[in-house]
Amino acid sequence: PKEIGATSGFYVYDLYFLDPHQIKYYDTKSPYTDSYVVLANYGSYLFDACHSRSFNQNWHLGAGFQAMLIDKEFIPRNIPGDRQVISYPCLFVAHYKTNRSRYQILGSFYRKKHRVRETGGIFRQGNTPMQDWLVAKIPITNNLSPEDSVESSEMRHQYHLYHQLALLEQLQIYHEILHTNQFNHFKADKLKSKLLKNTQLINPDSTQENTAMQTLANEVGLKGDISNLFYCCYYRHKKINLKRSYLADIRDLHEHYMGLQTRLNLRDRIDVLQIGGEYLLRDLYQFHIAYQGTIGDLAYEQCKYKPSWLAQHHQGNHQHWENNNLSPTTASKISGSVRLGVPSFLLQPQLSFIRVKNLIYFRRPRSLTHPYTIQPQQAKEHAAIITLGTDVNLTLWSRWHVDNELIFTKLQGPDSSIFRVPDFLVNTRIFYANTLYDGRLDLETGLAIHWRSSYKADAYDPTTQQFFLQDDFSVGIYPVADLFFSFRIKNLRACINITHLTQDLFAPGYFVTPSYPAQMRSVDVGISWSFFE
Repeated sequence: PKEIGATSGFYVYDLYFLDPHQIKYYDTKSPYTDSYVVLANYGSYLFDACHSRSFNQNWHLGAGFQAMLIDKEFIPRNIPGDRQVISYPCLFVAHYKTNRSRYQILGSFYRKKHRVRETGGIFRQGNTPMQDWLVAKIPITNNLSPEDSVESSEMRHQYHLYHQLALLEQLQIYHEILHTNQFNHFKADKLKSKLLKNTQLINPDSTQENTAMQTLANEVGLKGDISNLFYCCYYRHKKINLKRSYLADIRDLHEHYMGLQTRLNLRDRIDVLQIGGEYLLRDLYQFHIAYQGTIGDLAYEQCKYKPSWLAQHHQGNHQHWENNNLSPTTASKISGSVRLGVPSFLLQPQLSFIRVKNLIYFRRPRSLTHPYTIQPQQAKEHAAIITLGTDVNLTLWSRWHVDNELIFTKLQGPDSSIFRVPDFLVNTRIFYANTLYDGRLDLETGLAIHWRSSYKADAYDPTTQQFFLQDDFSVGIYPVADLFFSFRIKNLRACINITHLTQDLFAPGYFVTPSYPAQMRSVDVGISWSFFE
């Protein structure tokens, strides 16, 4: 995990939000604009644009806007326009530095609300196996009917400020403030009564469940470069407030962290040794040591982190639990790879070993059958995940490429059944790439293929935004192929992608997780254009 301290327990939408350290600050010297749009089947599109300009050599300002509007593919009420995902984030950034950059300050404000109109996956009455639900002649419905009006969402307000003063190259003082408001919401006008049979509801007519977590983190530290060594030591204080429906508020929880990060350049900045860690009072920690070299990498990581608040206490309209005796989870990982290459050929074997103890996970108790009754549980023993893989890349006639990723995974230990991963995974890209007209034109076209063995993927509960263990359905073997073509002419970039080219070739489709079909065949067109002097 990224955090070893207190967390809300809501994580599935993290992929769609910007971390403060992912935000870009530009020093452009002249106005700069970058825009990006992707158009897909069924009226779905993604738009992203940013603008930045420097008012003088000291002040730089910028802003960004994004729109993500994705239509339902399965059983929409109207085409186009039956939105399943709706998101309109915005971003504002500012950067100031003195003439010699002895002092500089960076600040940003980020706001985003990510809405998902839940369907619960697809549902088929009768005894038809789930694998056959996608056959065109078999009538299917959404697990949650359109009349249910179910929606889950997450909204974040994020204020970030960083400034530093360079006393010497070897000594710099910095201070960082991060204020985040995270608001998770689930609402339903009325869920199907057959799915809630024998369930006592707090409100039988509608559901409104909210979780609001507010954090204020202050970090102060020293950093600098001493010859080939970079160091950074810091202290961080975090203040946390939590509000939840039907439960008492948690106010003014304080956490205190101490951390150290180092990086040693061993040879011409090619071979690098990194050592670092962080300690949270009350015996929680994370530690890592990693070597990156010309012929291989080797790393070791270890952490011990808190149970989430959602796992400990939850009171919702459809389910509740109280777990006051959950222990911190501990995990360790050792990984390494070796690069064996000759001209036009690269072989990179990789190996990792992960050991997890006292893992907290969700599963549906066997005595309950409807989709809204998952419960958190904690493993009493340990599990080990052993991954052996390799990258095999081949170049033919300097322009034809075959890139392969092969992965084999083995689970061991008394709690190995908690982890659900395929035994084999293969990713292959076969493509042609070339640069023409003295570098003014780049183009690439080819085929991307993904294949993995059958396994019992985790199911999804939209009411708590959690994946949970299930033993009833196996996601079967199904090869997926995408055909792509992309090119760049100066500052214009464009691509055409045919997703799920193999639809109806082996089967009408496939599932990514129980009840949730994967994307159908789609033709996506993307254009990115930068404007600058």
